[in-house]
Amino acid sequence: MEVKSMLTYTYVSKGTFALMEKPKPVLQHERDAIVKVTLASICSSDLHIKHGSVPRAVPGITVGHEMVGIVEEVGSAVTNVKPGDRVTVNVEIVPWGNYEEKYLTGITSGQGPDVGYMYMEMITDFIDMGAVEPLDEYLTDADKDNLLYLANGVIRGKQYCLPIVVGNACVMCYNKDILEANGITEIPSTWDEFIETCKQIKVDASGGAGVYPFVQRWGNPSISTLNASFYPYVWQNGGQLFNEQGTAMTIDSEAGRAAVQFLYDLRFTHGILPDIVTSLTEDDCISYFSEGKAAFVEMETTNTANFDAAGVNWGFITSLTGQTKGTFVASDSLVLMSGAEDKALAYQLIQHMLSGPSMTQYHQSAKFAPIGKDEDYHDNPAFESVYAEDGAALHSLPAVKGSSKIYDTLYKNLQLMMMGEMKPDDVISETVAYAGTILNE
Repeated sequence: MEVKSMLTYTYVSKGTFALMEKPKPVLQHERDAIVKVTLASICSSDLHIKHGSVPRAVPGITVGHEMVGIVEEVGSAVTNVKPGDRVTVNVEIVPWGNYEEKYLTGITSGQGPDVGYMYMEMITDFIDMGAVEPLDEYLTDADKDNLLYLANGVIRGKQYCLPIVVGNACVMCYNKDILEANGITEIPSTWDEFIETCKQIKVDASGGAGVYPFVQRWGNPSISTLNASFYPYVWQNGGQLFNEQGTAMTIDSEAGRAAVQFLYDLRFTHGILPDIVTSLTEDDCISYFSEGKAAFVEMETTNTANFDAAGVNWGFITSLTGQTKGTFVASDSLVLMSGAEDKALAYQLIQHMLSGPSMTQYHQSAKFAPIGKDEDYHDNPAFESVYAEDGAALHSLPAVKGSSKIYDTLYKNLQLMMMGEMKPDDVISETVAYAGTILNE
C-alpha cells in the first residue's frame, strides 16, 4: 500500500522540536523533484530557529535543510537527476544581521544566486551595482493581472522586483489579564493615553510585582528594531523618513523630532521603558510578554503565534495614534540577478514561487496576506482587519540609495540615546548629516 505520510522534524515553539506526521510532498511543477531524506545534519541556522531568532521560521515548519537522500520522483522537465540517484541538498538560512553582507560576498565572488530575496532598503544599492535586472520584458499579461502589489516593486520607473511578502505588520500587543489586574478597562489609542496607561501598571496578572509596562528590543543586533520601535512613530505624526526624491533624510522635521523625543521620554521622562531595555532582544521581548512579565510589546504579526502557544490572553491595536495611525509592513521581494546564466528560466522560477498553489503552501507555515488574486487569505483571521480597515496606516520602507547604511547609523545613535549617551537633537543632527554624505556620493 502506498505510504501517504511521513515523519518530519518540526519546530513547535521556542526551544521545542518534535517528530510530527505530515503528508508526503507531491510534484507541483515540471521542474520539481522529490527526495527521500536518508540523513540530515544540524546547521547553526537550526540553532537560530531553536532560539526563536528567525522570525519567518514560524511554529510548524520542517527543519533539516542540510541533508542527503535518494531521488524518488522527478518532474517531466528534470534532466540532470533521475529516480534512484543519491543527492545532497544544502539550503543556507542567513540571519538578518549579516544578510546584505552575505549577498555582497556572494555576488562579488561570482557565487551569487540567480533569484534573490531582498527587502526594499537594500535593493537600490544592488541596482546601482548592476547586480539586479529589470523585469519589464519578462512580465506577462497574466502576471500583471494576477499580482496585487506590482507598484511596490517599481523603482526609478522600472519593475525591478516582485513582492513575495506584503504583510507581517508590526502591531501593538497588550496583555488583557495584566490590564485587568491594574484596573485598566480602556485600551489606549493615543500617545498620551498610552503613557498614562503604562504609568498605572504596577502588578502582573496575579497581583505580584516584577512586571514591565512596556518592552522594546534595543539590544537586538539587527536594525529591524526600527521597524517596530521608531519608524511607526514618525508615520504616526504624519512624517516620512526621506523626501519624495530620495535625496534627503527628513527626520529633522517636526514629525521626526516628535518621534525621537517620544522614545526619549518613554525611557527617561516617564520611566516606562526599563533600564534593561538596551540589552533586550526580540527573543527577550517575546519571552517577557509570553511569560506575563510585560503589559505591552510591539510585535510582528507572525511572531504572535508564540503568544498563542504560551496561552497568553492578549489583544492588539494596529498602531498608536499621534496625528494619525501608522506602522510598518514588510514588502520583501524577489529579484532577478544579473549574474543568472539563463534569465528566462530564472524568471520562470519566480513565477512558480509566486503562483497561487506555491504561495498557498508557503502561507500554511508563514502566515502572510496573499500577494495574488489566485490565492485565498491564509493569515491569522484576527489580523484581516489590519489590511482591510487600516490599509492606509501601513507603510513600507522606501527604496533609497545607501539607506541601509543610513538606517544602521540611525539605529546606533538611537541605541546610544536609550543608554543615556546622546540627546534627541544630537541623534537627529548627526544622523541627518551622515545621511547627506551617503546620498550625495
